[in-house]
Amino acid sequence: MARPRRPVLEPRLVEYRQARGLTQEQVADAIGITAEMVRRHEKGEHQPAPDNRKRYSALYRASQADLGLVPGAVVGAARSATVDVEHLLAEITESGTSRDAIERIDRATTALAEMHTRAPARTVLRQVLRLRADAHELLAGPVRLSQARDIYRIESELLAHSCLLLSDLKQDDAAIRHGMAGLTFAEEAGANDAVIRSALAKTLRWTDRLMESADMARAGYARSPMAPIRLQLGCYEANAAALVGDVRRAQDVLRRVEEETSQCEQDSGVSAWSFPAARQAVFALSVATQARNPDDALQAVASADASWATGAHVNKANWAQIRIGAGIAHIDCGDLAAGIDEVRPVLDLPPELRVSTVTAYMANLTRRLRDRRFRNDRSARDLLSDVRVFTLEALPNDPR
Repeated sequence: MARPRRPVLEPRLVEYRQARGLTQEQVADAIGITAEMVRRHEKGEHQPAPDNRKRYSALYRASQADLGLVPGAVVGAARSATVDVEHLLAEITESGTSRDAIERIDRATTALAEMHTRAPARTVLRQVLRLRADAHELLAGPVRLSQARDIYRIESELLAHSCLLLSDLKQDDAAIRHGMAGLTFAEEAGANDAVIRSALAKTLRWTDRLMESADMARAGYARSPMAPIRLQLGCYEANAAALVGDVRRAQDVLRRVEEETSQCEQDSGVSAWSFPAARQAVFALSVATQARNPDDALQAVASADASWATGAHVNKANWAQIRIGAGIAHIDCGDLAAGIDEVRPVLDLPPELRVSTVTAYMANLTRRLRDRRFRNDRSARDLLSDVRVFTLEALPNDPR
């Protein structure tokens, strides 16, 4: 007896993806597969696995039949409205996803954000990616519309965090892909996207896409409630503006942020999205350094040190930036010895904590030390050598 022929499928994935303004890379990150596999699915060269069909369905808010992923899709007015209504009611009443499971992932997402400043970036990233896999599993099952929105919101927060961590680990292309996917999930959830825009603004700044960074930060600032993330977004805009030479814009934004600081209720101070006084001082220091204003830079250093002296949590990366920035300010004032004294303690920072923001500050210091004034100064040459080793040993490969 002849075997029944497999029905010919005509996937409509390209149509749905383009309607949502997504790239194949963004879809790949959202589904948890490669961009090449997305291309093969869209061309009909490969049938998506059952779990991936469910994820496509959740991402595009369409049934598998509508997407052309299973037989029997009927397009147009000929589809039975009664069948659609019955199917929708069944999905609402028979959802197998428990509220407890969603709340568990939501709590874990917040806990990982609180872990951000207390553990190496690779350790936290590993946990974030595992939690994303758990969220994918929920989306693969039957979920109600309200539950899907909650999961999309959680996904956007996890993607914001992974964007931040990947940027710290110098995986900038992946960071931007995660960030753009996060914007999509936030939009689908109807959630505020200030956090994901903050992560993207930082990543764009460290890839020298400075105007994009400033604009991304400004857009996030306009959407943000009066919370620490709003202050952070303002400082990202100021930092990027200063780096392109628009010092006036940078200083105006910083003044606005300073005026709003007292209106923002502070949080734990240790979350990935916290913006304590010491972190705010890092941005003031950066703008002053770009403006070649060492007096303002040292004032920012004093502000950070005063905050830590009162018992505020010390984020090692921020501490390193402050010390290196202080060293640069002293060098700009003509006091090389004081500058070296500020930087020396940073050289003992464990390699796994030498994230991209720290090594970027070291690169700025290196440019100062290569000034012709220090060409024959042995202490400057010694520090240059030590900084080179510090940077080469940063972020060793994960042994796992």
